[in-house]
Amino acid sequence: MLVNLIEKHGDLVQSYSIGEFDQAGPNIRIRAQITFVDNSVLFIRQVVLGESTFKYAYHWQDQRGNLICRWDNSPHWPEIATYPHHKHIIVRSQIVVTETRGGDLDQVFEEIARAIRGQK
Repeated sequence: MLVNLIEKHGDLVQSYSIGEFDQAGPNIRIRAQITFVDNSVLFIRQVVLGESTFKYAYHWQDQRGNLICRWDNSPHWPEIATYPHHKHIIVRSQIVVTETRGGDLDQVFEEIARAIRGQK
């Protein structure tokens, strides 16, 4: 699926590397890094343990290493309606935590694509 998303948004992807991909039955671990044409970078971490566990963190930063957005499901924001799924964004130089759909990497790519295309 990840390679399909990279191909779908190939005009925006400068390079990518998959640092880890382990699969044993229904268990999957993935670590990847994608550099986009604006030199921003998306770090992907996913762990799937059967049908019971899905952990993820998608960290997108600009070319200087500043956070643009981070999507994850660490269970530490119970007041968010989509708990444990949430994203961290920058609003007026402050990190704000808000709702997001859970772990949808396609949605993450679409958000990034809209942002980058909006810059052109």
